[in-house]
Amino acid sequence: MLSFKLAEKRHSIRSYKTKALSGSDLSVLKQLIEEAPVFSNDSGLKMVLVQNGSELAPKLSGYAGYFGNMIEAPQYIVLTCTQGKLCRKTAGYIGEWLVLNALKHELGACWIEVLDSVNVKRILELNTDDEAVAMIAFGYPKKEHQMSSIYANMGQNSLSSLTDMGYPNITADFSQAPTRDRKTIMAFVYLNEWGVTPELENLEKLGLHEALFYMRLAPSYGNRQPWMFLIRNSGIDLIVETSDKISGTIQCLDAGIAMFYLEVGLKDSGFRGSWNLDEGLRDDSIPEGYAFAGRYVFE
Repeated sequence: MLSFKLAEKRHSIRSYKTKALSGSDLSVLKQLIEEAPVFSNDSGLKMVLVQNGSELAPKLSGYAGYFGNMIEAPQYIVLTCTQGKLCRKTAGYIGEWLVLNALKHELGACWIEVLDSVNVKRILELNTDDEAVAMIAFGYPKKEHQMSSIYANMGQNSLSSLTDMGYPNITADFSQAPTRDRKTIMAFVYLNEWGVTPELENLEKLGLHEALFYMRLAPSYGNRQPWMFLIRNSGIDLIVETSDKISGTIQCLDAGIAMFYLEVGLKDSGFRGSWNLDEGLRDDSIPEGYAFAGRYVFE
């Protein structure tokens, strides 16, 4: 199964069956929390599984939701942070890892914005001084999407970077077919200098076209696709468009999600490296209205 095709199948579920998750599926969520990868050792991110979501959802109305509308689901995972951008970026990275792993088990998922952390923690009885930065709804979609068919051709002994996530038979084939409501690759990629747009053949020669195609499919708040990528000899800078109309927390979550998708795409394309989030790496040529989020440094 293509990793790119998997990304196309990933979509937010905002309408769930009222029945609670089965014991085995509930165990899956608990196990995912325990097995989540470590994006940063000192981020301070914590994840809490909340049950009885259908009973709690009406109480959360006005304090959390998707564009102001609370989404009712049988279970939620709440992501909490101490403080700082690092934790919020980590929440985006790990949270999206949870979403894709839940998809493997035919569980629907959707990101939920936390508008009032104090009241969300009160209603959910979370005894912590940390801030609730986001929630993710989990449950059985009301509309069947036949998600299991995505994994029908999985095999063993694949070297795909998604193997650890349970997608062991993913190839790196590439399609330039348009994807609805998505930016073209050239709309969010610069080469060596800000404002210098490469030709597609330049990206193909560098071997980066597949990973960047994968990025076109990454989710973002309101489908803004706020990221820009500045390709350098040593790595790739992730630059995120800022907005006064969207909270700093959401912008960090979007950055973390973008980091996850780019890393997976690069690994599927044969690249190895790691993220450096040092703000000191920011390029002074980046214009106002954009923020440096991190640099993926090639090994």
